[in-house]
Amino acid sequence: MKILAVNHITVNVKDLEASRAFYGGVLGLPEAGFIHMGDHTLTYFTLTPETRLELICYLTAEKEARPKETDLGIYRHFCVETDDIEGVAAACRAAGVPVTKEPGRVEALGCSTMLIKDPNGVEIEIIQK
Repeated sequence: MKILAVNHITVNVKDLEASRAFYGGVLGLPEAGFIHMGDHTLTYFTLTPETRLELICYLTAEKEARPKETDLGIYRHFCVETDDIEGVAAACRAAGVPVTKEPGRVEALGCSTMLIKDPNGVEIEIIQK
């Protein structure tokens, strides 16, 4: 038995259209499908040829989670790699996307990193090697 790949990452969205505008418009990810599941919809974006981002939009409202960065036992963020971290930062600023950590070199990791929040409050790390 072995793990072959990351198939998808899922985000439960507060606002599907704002999320589609962010992932497709600001980050430039290609939209890769839509499925109506009855009580929710699935909207897909391609992260890599092997990995998709899955946005779930439930048709009935639930409470919003508000974990803190230092809470234990939570899923914290996902990370995507870019070839132009300053360009991503500029696109985020122009679109009013919260940049919670400005781009900067992290010598211990051997790359530049930044942190942003999507329209749902989900933290995303952006790296450039």
